[in-house]
Amino acid sequence: MKLHPFPLIIGLSLYAGALIAQDTISRDSIPSTKEEKNRNVMLNASSDNQPRQISIGLPDGEAVDLFEDGTPVSYLFWPDYPYYSWRGGASYSSQNLLSLSESTLQYGKCTYVLGSQSLKAGEQFQGQVNYTTNIFGKQVVDANISSPLGRGWGFAVGTYQGFDPGSNHLDALHIQDEMHIYKANLSKLFAEGRGEMSLNYKYARYAAMPDNYGLFYYNGKDGSVDELPDFSLGHDQLLGDYAYINYISVKTGERMRRSMRRANLVSNHQMTFNLRYDLTEQTQLNISSKLKSADVNTMMMKLAGIFQATPADGYTYDNGTPYSGNIQNRYMLYFEGFERSWMTTAELTGRSSNQKHSWRLGLNEWWNRAGIYTNTGVYAHEAKAFPRKLLKDGEEASGYNEGSEYYDGHENRLALFASDDWDITDRLWVSVGLRMEWMRQQGNAALAFTDDGKTIEPANDRTYGFSLKQAKRNRFGTYDWLNPGFTFNGRYTLMKGFGLVGEYVYVKQRPNLQDYAGPFMPQVDPINVHMAKGGIFWNNSYVQLTSQLTYINQTKYKFRDQFTNPNDQSETVILPIVNDVATMGWTTDAVITPFKGFSFHGLLTLQNPKYKNFTFQPIFKDGPGQLYNFNDKNVIAMSKVIAELDPSYQTGDWRFWLSFRYQSKQYINRTNTLYFKGRWETFGGVDYTYSKHVAFSLNVINILNQKGASGSIAAADLATDVSAYQQHYLMSGTYIRPFTVELTTSIKF
Repeated sequence: MKLHPFPLIIGLSLYAGALIAQDTISRDSIPSTKEEKNRNVMLNASSDNQPRQISIGLPDGEAVDLFEDGTPVSYLFWPDYPYYSWRGGASYSSQNLLSLSESTLQYGKCTYVLGSQSLKAGEQFQGQVNYTTNIFGKQVVDANISSPLGRGWGFAVGTYQGFDPGSNHLDALHIQDEMHIYKANLSKLFAEGRGEMSLNYKYARYAAMPDNYGLFYYNGKDGSVDELPDFSLGHDQLLGDYAYINYISVKTGERMRRSMRRANLVSNHQMTFNLRYDLTEQTQLNISSKLKSADVNTMMMKLAGIFQATPADGYTYDNGTPYSGNIQNRYMLYFEGFERSWMTTAELTGRSSNQKHSWRLGLNEWWNRAGIYTNTGVYAHEAKAFPRKLLKDGEEASGYNEGSEYYDGHENRLALFASDDWDITDRLWVSVGLRMEWMRQQGNAALAFTDDGKTIEPANDRTYGFSLKQAKRNRFGTYDWLNPGFTFNGRYTLMKGFGLVGEYVYVKQRPNLQDYAGPFMPQVDPINVHMAKGGIFWNNSYVQLTSQLTYINQTKYKFRDQFTNPNDQSETVILPIVNDVATMGWTTDAVITPFKGFSFHGLLTLQNPKYKNFTFQPIFKDGPGQLYNFNDKNVIAMSKVIAELDPSYQTGDWRFWLSFRYQSKQYINRTNTLYFKGRWETFGGVDYTYSKHVAFSLNVINILNQKGASGSIAAADLATDVSAYQQHYLMSGTYIRPFTVELTTSIKF
């Protein structure tokens, strides 16, 4: 029997009203643990169209999780990435980074979530227009106006228009990041201001395919990188002139052709209803309910290794001229997906009359239907700056759909969560939270299942596609799971401004729909995350400091990756991987204000992320490969030392700021025989307030002009003998944004 949220909301409201007295109370001075402070997630060295990810000691996810007006921007990170329909800016009144405990309670995940609240009408007409440009031709107009309409009614409308050609202007897509967002909000105050409701509509159209890949020489002796004489990282493109792509549809097996722009187009409609109502002077009911419809067409042209070719290998230019030399292979994935979701969150919050308890009762009723078809192929082009595409035996691509995916399913998550912040004494404060989530899944997949969930056979493994009729028969079973979560925060003051702090988070998770996409049965064992922190705090008029030891562990970490046959480097297979990850660490975070106008934020994290329960035996065409044991190996692409240094100084109408971030070396391969040396990410800026209506911001990204090259060597991922990679090994990978100057003008009226 399906449970509906509305009777539960009414019941919670009545229950809260009966419990809470009518006395007016004031907030106490206990610091909030609901948000993570001192972290500017919008300063991203890798991308300027999405927030950066903050390390918690586990491998980074696919994208930052975003909330908007009380519900997730996307039900899941895939296929509709949250940043496909979100940019922040003038249309938002505030942004806040949820703590790990809050994310666990509200979202069921131990991760940092960036929350945002849409701007609504105030007491008078107001507007803001921001215009941003940079030295590479980026153009962004971000505007919003709002006004009261009388009798408690008000409106707000906004738009974001972004056109970014990127620093390495591509022939395949001249505007690498194009975003159009339109927002409209209608709000109503009622019950003499004790209540407010609003209706928000947002339409986003996103067309993008950034390609921040480049060629460089890698030196395995010290993990350094040298630029090629004829390839400038960040300025030269490494993508063939693929104005159109040819592929074989995984739906029908037919040959198809699509323009690069049409293959990278996302359309997103969202309608959100928000209600705030003060039941008493001490209790408040908040409801957020969102309907969403998104259609996703997007492409990835992943790097798949560089190799030498001769005319006998069958590579030619478009005109048939044979080619010999270095070739860059690209693993193309063209995704055709959708999301249809309805997410409702309700919260009752209140305080006890003795001011000792601040409590919350909440409900999530989130329903989602999503699906995807993934068409794949291997493309080739010259391994040089501004390359020309190549044909293989007269074909534009090879290995069609050897890694194709399909699923079409629905998922429901019904969760109850509660928390209580308790001032036990003047010295001791604790916060306890509990989340109980019921999760149900059902749908169709590329893999056929028996009634008890066992695999029958892959429906499309290494084929040119499968018919929709066949796929509809491949139904994975109905899964019902209970996923609990628990949080604890404590603070004990030993003396004024000094004491002990601690935090513990536990959450259980299960596979999501996209785990069923490939030709392998996903692991359905529970994913358990444990996180614990403990240390000291020290606060006075000059210093706010927290220093804590940390431990985090996640079981059943799942992903699909490419592996190269050590005996035949022309063979690459995509295989599922399951392992655990555990990290011990120590983090100190401090804000120092020694004199008026000056502030310094510093953060130092020492950590040691390790693989656990990780044994792996790949299977290639020539049979099973070596059995690898990666237990206690360092996790790839994660640093052991992370530092952030953020000084700023304000005098009058001027503000000067800098931000330096350091990441120590990161291992490239799972055998830990190769690594990239550490790097700095540097930012700075000057803000000037000309008047109460006009302000300017001049920002510089990558002040030191570091390349920040990173990536992987497919052939070396399983390698123990790395002598071939010691000096000037030609490879390709990603890099951070090059030296960039950006100017923003903000006009308020």
